[in-house]
Order: sequence, then structure tokens, then C-alpha cells
Amino acid sequence: MRDKVKQKFDPRSPVQHDRNPALYFILALIAAIAIWTIQQRAIEGPSLEREQRSTRGDLRTLFSTDDYPVTALQNGEEGTVQARLEVDASGRVSGCSIIRSSGHASLDDATCNILRKRARFSPARDANGHAVSDSVVTPAVVWRLEE
Repeated sequence: MRDKVKQKFDPRSPVQHDRNPALYFILALIAAIAIWTIQQRAIEGPSLEREQRSTRGDLRTLFSTDDYPVTALQNGEEGTVQARLEVDASGRVSGCSIIRSSGHASLDDATCNILRKRARFSPARDANGHAVSDSVVTPAVVWRLEE
């Protein structure tokens, strides 16, 4: 029969044989998940918040045929407009600048006027969850006369 030899353990060792190894596995798993979560937040960064604050639909649905500027109708003007909107902390459009012009001031101006009046957003949030201002690039708005 073998005599049990009592081993002497180094007190500086983080692993002691008298403790359950499953405990160390669980702690390592929790640490790995925490590190992975921190890395994902660093990689995704502000884009995650952008998705949370985006509109609930397509901004182009804010336009109707009744919105076609009278001068553009009279002159047969058509074109595609894209804008950058400045959105304040309350989710309202505080500024509009044209980044892709239709080539016709009446269509460009109408696009910004309609977006200022009708577009609403959930405000962007900073890391502490406070509402902050931000900017949004709109999809292309196509102004086309029906034949």
C-alpha cells in the first residue's frame, strides 16, 4: 500500500491543489468573455449608437408629388439630390447642406426645406447615454417629372 506523501505547496502559487479546478475554468471563461466584449465595443465604436438612433424608415417617404417645386415644374427640371443633415440632441434637423446637387436650386432648396420640417430622429447618445448632436447623410432623393 502506498503511503500518501503530503506535498508541500508554494504559497505564492495561484493554483492550489486543494481547490476545485472547475473554479479556475469558470474564472478564466468569465475573463475571456469580458475581454471579448470590450474588444467588440472598441471595434464597433460609435457605429452601434448610429444604428440605434437612425430613423425608423426611409427619409424618401417624407416626400410626395405635391412637394415638387412650382418653378421646377414650369421649367421641366429634374434631378437627384443628396444632403447631410445636422441633427441636434432632441432629434430635430438643425442644419442641411447639399452634398450632391440636382443642378437646380429649386430642387436642392425644396429637399432641405422638406427634411428640416418633416425629418425626426432618435437622438444620438454618448458613452454615458446622454443625447448629443450628430450628422446624417440622406439617401438620394430623386425628383422626376411623370409623363
